[in-house]
Amino acid sequence: MARGDRLAADRRLAGCGAGYVHYGIDLGDGTVAHARPHSFERIWSGGGVVRTSLEEFARGQQVRVVHEPAALFSQEDVALRAEQHVGREGYSPVTDNCEHFTTWCATGRCESRQIDIIAARLGRIAGKASAAITSRTVRRGVGHVSVRTAAGTTARIGLKALMPAVLVAEGVAMAVEWKAHRAGHDQQVSKRAGDAAGLATSTATFAAAGAITGPVGVVVGAATGAAVWAGGSLISKTAAWAGERVASGVTSLAVRRRSPV
Repeated sequence: MARGDRLAADRRLAGCGAGYVHYGIDLGDGTVAHARPHSFERIWSGGGVVRTSLEEFARGQQVRVVHEPAALFSQEDVALRAEQHVGREGYSPVTDNCEHFTTWCATGRCESRQIDIIAARLGRIAGKASAAITSRTVRRGVGHVSVRTAAGTTARIGLKALMPAVLVAEGVAMAVEWKAHRAGHDQQVSKRAGDAAGLATSTATFAAAGAITGPVGVVVGAATGAAVWAGGSLISKTAAWAGERVASGVTSLAVRRRSPV
């Protein structure tokens, strides 16, 4: 590790144990500049940019160097940008967190891939849910029995089976994409991993639901699961784009609090 490197260490949210990545800038003298809440038990109570020892930053976890997104400034400039903001007050887990600060130091953009994953996946959930709701129209093309087979129940309550399956599949996709990001994979690799896991889960879930009607039900169910996942893609991409733009617009407000370097 060297001065100006972007550092990352795994952490867990107090109270729920959910894993995330904590980011900071190596200042080259055994210290790290990083944005953090005043209390990790009360992450919504404010915080700021601090300079701590590497050991305090790591909190017992292995520290690694990250390179995504690609830096637009030299490592010395990255370190200087971080140093000039040590002591700055202002922290939000959603709009101004450690990843926002670290990415800004390296690129000038106030971005957090972890927040983007959540925002995009929530948008995709909305899109897939919309696709599941409109799947009622499938009955017009493939008939009442196909819907019963795919959902594993009657058409009257079939939608109730479709919705949980969609949510489960998108939840799996989010978990896999999040894990890939934590492992250090770039944005595209992480997203592809999540999408592949979501498609597989959707297909398998619907196939299992259709199994009660026999082999044909498995085939039709699998096809419907894949179709619902794929059919929601356009809607979900639009919703995800909107969600990302909202998140980007909100987080960009944090840049206004930073003096030009």
